[in-house]
Amino acid sequence: MTVSVCGLVLAAAPWLTVEGRVGAERAVERARYAFVLGATRPFDEAYPRGVFEHRVARERAEEEALKHAFGLEPTPQVLEKEYERIEKTTKDPDQWRAIKAALGDDRSRIQEVFCRPLVVSRALRARFAFDQAIHAEPHEQARKARALFIAGKSPPEARRIKMSLDADDELPDTEALLAAAKAEAGTGPRVLTPPSPPPVDAPETVSPEVRAVRAEQLRAPGDVTTILEERDQFEVLRLVDRAQYLLTVDVVRVAKRDFESWFEAVRSRP
Repeated sequence: MTVSVCGLVLAAAPWLTVEGRVGAERAVERARYAFVLGATRPFDEAYPRGVFEHRVARERAEEEALKHAFGLEPTPQVLEKEYERIEKTTKDPDQWRAIKAALGDDRSRIQEVFCRPLVVSRALRARFAFDQAIHAEPHEQARKARALFIAGKSPPEARRIKMSLDADDELPDTEALLAAAKAEAGTGPRVLTPPSPPPVDAPETVSPEVRAVRAEQLRAPGDVTTILEERDQFEVLRLVDRAQYLLTVDVVRVAKRDFESWFEAVRSRP
């Protein structure tokens, strides 16, 4: 995807310069800050200008990474769809109206300042998460572990665990995720960071697709799954015992490459 008129747009819209973006994103955050419950600090104290300079620099770097690593740029059509998606699905219409007002109710400006970073960040992480070349090394580790399982051996990193196939073991629903994101938004400046690892005793949550593959491929003791891929890891399992909705398995999980380390490496290239 390319934006062939990008240079013309930038020339015609001064607010799309770095300084203009900093000011526009600052205006958006000021509008959002009015909705933060219990906020007592002045906005300029809670959000010094450096926060937005850092944020804009990060957004520009992510857009460059998306372009050079994957050959992708958001088109005007994609930005329009993102605007419509927010318009139709927002759970906080008052805040959305305030954001739009902060950008002069100018749709093109809203799409560039507010929608573009969302589209870029989402696309960059999606491409990174499932790029075969980036994650070739951990995939090879998972392949070797699977070969040992098939040969009846146990890789040294294998663990024996019990896991449920019960449909009650689901990911948090959308409302819960939105509530958590809204609560997090009121804690201070939003600086992009990798997600924190869950507590070691946290219940396992996997996608329905992965759960379905486990159920299909692990039927008799000794069965070994294909290499199951999720956003952050590769997984291989060998069945030890199967009850109705409970599996005892030997599992090897290999973490994929960390996004931040990859991004910083890409970002530092000349």
